[in-house]
Amino acid sequence: MFGGKKSVFWGIVLLVLAASLLAGRLGYLEGIGFWPVLLSAVLVAFLINGIAKGKFGTIMFSVAFLIIINDEMLHLEAITPWPVLGAALLCTIALKMLFPGFEHWRYRVMGKSKGGGIYTGQIGGVGMIYDGQSGSGRQYENIFGSSVKYISGDVSYVSVENVFGSLSIYFMDAVPSEGSVNVQVESVFGSVVLYVPEEWTVRLNVQKVFASADGAGRCNPDGINEMCVSGEVVFGAVKVIYV
Repeated sequence: MFGGKKSVFWGIVLLVLAASLLAGRLGYLEGIGFWPVLLSAVLVAFLINGIAKGKFGTIMFSVAFLIIINDEMLHLEAITPWPVLGAALLCTIALKMLFPGFEHWRYRVMGKSKGGGIYTGQIGGVGMIYDGQSGSGRQYENIFGSSVKYISGDVSYVSVENVFGSLSIYFMDAVPSEGSVNVQVESVFGSVVLYVPEEWTVRLNVQKVFASADGAGRCNPDGINEMCVSGEVVFGAVKVIYV
């Protein structure tokens, strides 16, 4: 109960809530309700998690949502919500261009070879999509967009970052390394759908905050291949569909 990434995430949330409780009693949070404090605590946890993992999108949008939730207290109503969200999107793209290798050190450690990525911008649904690969690892980032991905060949790890978007990933042609593949999902205000072969065993261990995580279809508990889905989802959904 007190070990693992879930405990770290909720430990940060509880620390922020404790600090907020004391600040409220001292009169520093006058007029601020419980829900803004709770959402701010969750976003701070996401922010720290994004910094630890070097995820620019998570960092920028956590800051943006913190500003939106607390705009009156910060006297920043003039830049919320769309200006600050637009700025977060542009800053994310800019940082990825300026520091293309910063986010992918963990994939180089995980994989046996260095991999590159492809950015595609979406104008008209202002969004950004990133595809990356390192060895048997895959990385997908979807911000303010809608995208469908197909994984083929050897795969051991898939990282998904989804912000205000919809992302579908098909594993029908994927070959789990040593019979297992780990999927790490971080989604804020969005949905992630994973399509997997019906003979696979899928284990969901996703931390949910005003969100859902479930499987649909038939699961084979005796399947040779296994998928472990973990991560955090805020105001969104993660769904596994067996095909």
